[in-house]
Amino acid sequence: MKKKKIIVFLIIFLGFPIMANAGTATLNAPSSVEVGSNVTASVTIKNTAAWNIKINSSGSTSGCSQNFSDVTSNGNNTNKTFSVTCKATSIGAIGFTVTGDITSADGTNSNVNLSKRVTVTAVRPKSNDNFLKSLTVDEYELIPNFNKETLEYSVIVPSTVDKININAVKNDSTAKVDGAGEKEVVEGSNEFNINVISESGATRTYKIIVNVQDINPINLELSGKKYTIVKRGDKLEAPIGFEATTIKIDEMEIPAFKSNILNITLVGIYDEKGNILYAIYDNDKYELYNEISSNKITIYLLELPKNDKFITKSIKINDNEVKVYKYKDSSKYSLVYGKNVETGEEGYYMYDEKENTFQRYNEEQIKDLQNEIKNYLYVIYAFSGCLVLIFISFIISIFAKKKAKNKINKKIEPEEKNEEIIKEIMDDKKKNKK
Repeated sequence: MKKKKIIVFLIIFLGFPIMANAGTATLNAPSSVEVGSNVTASVTIKNTAAWNIKINSSGSTSGCSQNFSDVTSNGNNTNKTFSVTCKATSIGAIGFTVTGDITSADGTNSNVNLSKRVTVTAVRPKSNDNFLKSLTVDEYELIPNFNKETLEYSVIVPSTVDKININAVKNDSTAKVDGAGEKEVVEGSNEFNINVISESGATRTYKIIVNVQDINPINLELSGKKYTIVKRGDKLEAPIGFEATTIKIDEMEIPAFKSNILNITLVGIYDEKGNILYAIYDNDKYELYNEISSNKITIYLLELPKNDKFITKSIKINDNEVKVYKYKDSSKYSLVYGKNVETGEEGYYMYDEKENTFQRYNEEQIKDLQNEIKNYLYVIYAFSGCLVLIFISFIISIFAKKKAKNKINKKIEPEEKNEEIIKEIMDDKKKNKK
C-alpha cells in the first residue's frame, strides 16, 4: 500500500510539469449568424513556441481558409490568436476546421484537430420594441408606479436637493436609451425626457417631472404668467454688467444682482417648467428684465419712443420677441431702443437680422445724409427746369420761323398772279395786232 502511494505521488509530481508546458489550442466562433452577414472564427494557442496550423471553411460561405506558421524570436512560449472572417452566403451551415501542430519551448509537440459548426439563418426582422423595462429615480418614488405603457411621471424632492439620478432599463436588448443619468434640478418644476429608440428606429418618450419643493415660495405673476423667486444663489449667474448681492423679500434673504450703470436690481425667477429668467425688483414691484446680446454688445431694452417716421413691428432676437422700428416691412434692418449695460449709453441701436449684430444708430449722420440728398434733389430740379425752358424756347423759335415763312409765301403769291395776268394781257394785244 505504501509503495502504491509513492508511485502515484511520483507520477503526479513528474507528470505535472509536462502538462503545464504542453501547448493548447482552442477554436471560437458564434453558434449562428444571419445570411448575408460576416462570421469570424478564431484560434487561440497558449504555451507555444512554434506553430503550423490551418483554418479551413466550408458550407454556406464563399470561403476564407488561411495558414499560420511561425516561431517565437527568443524560443520562449507565447500566446497567440489567429482569425479568419467569412461571409454567410446562404441559409444552412458553415463548418470551420483547424488542423496542424504546435510545439512548446521544451520541445513538446501536439497535433491540432478542431472543428466548429455555425448555423446560418434567415435575416431576422428588426425589432420595433421601444418600451422601457424599468424606470427609477435614486432614493425617490415615481408617481404613479412604473408601467411600460405609462409615459409621464412625477417625483417630489426637498429643496436641499440639486441633483438626481435617473435609471432607465430598456425592454429589448437591441434598443437604445437616451436621457437617463445624473441631472441637475432647481427649485420648482424640472422636466426630463427619456427617449427609447427601437432597432427599427421608432422612438418612445417617457417624461419625468421633478418637483423641487419650496416650503415658503414667493410667487408672482408677470405678463399673465406665474413665476416663483429663486432663493438659491448657486443656481444663478450674474448677467453682464451686474454684481452679486442680496436683498430681503418677505423677511427672507434673496440672492440678487445690481447694476450701478443701469441703476436696477435683478432677482432670479423660474416659470412652471423650471426655466430661469430675471426680473427687475423695485420696492415689491416686479418687471421682466429683457436684454439681448449680439456682436459683444448687451443691450437692456427700454420702451420704444414714439416715432412716426418708422413702422412698429415684432421680431425675434435670440428667441426673444422684441418690438422694433422698421423703415419698411421688407427691411432686414431694425431699430431698438435701450441702454448698453457696460457703458450705460442710451439711445437707438440698429439690428442686422442677417448678421445678428447691433450697431449704434447715428441719427445725426442720417439727418446729414438726408440733407445732402435734399441738396442733390434741388440741383436736379434746377437742372431739369433749365432743360424744360430751353426745350420750350426751342419749340417757340421753330413756330416763329414757320409763321414768318408763311407770311412771305402769302406776299409772293399775289405778285406771281399779277405777272400771269399781265402776261395774258400782252399776249391778247399781240393777237389783236395780227
